[in-house]
Amino acid sequence: MLTLIKPLLEHKEQYKEMITEWQQYGGPYAPCIIEYDCSNPVNELDYDAVLKVVDDYGKGNVFEYDEDFVKSADFYFLFDYNHLVGMGEIIYPVTDTYESIGQIIIGIRPSKRKQGYATKAVRCLLEKIKENKVRNAMVIHDLSDDSSNKIMKKFNFEYDHSEISEISKQKINYYTKKLR
Repeated sequence: MLTLIKPLLEHKEQYKEMITEWQQYGGPYAPCIIEYDCSNPVNELDYDAVLKVVDDYGKGNVFEYDEDFVKSADFYFLFDYNHLVGMGEIIYPVTDTYESIGQIIIGIRPSKRKQGYATKAVRCLLEKIKENKVRNAMVIHDLSDDSSNKIMKKFNFEYDHSEISEISKQKINYYTKKLR
């Protein structure tokens, strides 16, 4: 059974194991914490800094480079019973386009991919968005990720628009879903 759990100090060793696995097998690295930590040696990983980012973003204290885009964000570890299988994030963006929206980002560790965890994580994150009384969900789909496309269809996300990513310089599609 997949559960969302806020990162805690007691998860440090499992997180380091997950980062080590990602470093061995490669990306995609998501959410942003994973990408950052995968670019540094695990023995130098500052887990206290990870917990601080999780806490700060949850309170709306975002890094300066995110201030124009992110109001707040909630990070969750994805646990299947006691095993850490990935990480999820809900970003509550600064936007004039949408009245209230939560953007879903999911990263499943390489050894746990293609086992249905991403689908289960989307279901759990959509429930969290609803609990927070947010009326819309968004997924930004990198066209190189076929599994995201299947999940968006399964949850009836609708195409919204496309643009070129400033980071990857690749075309990405935006999909949204109205929540009841």
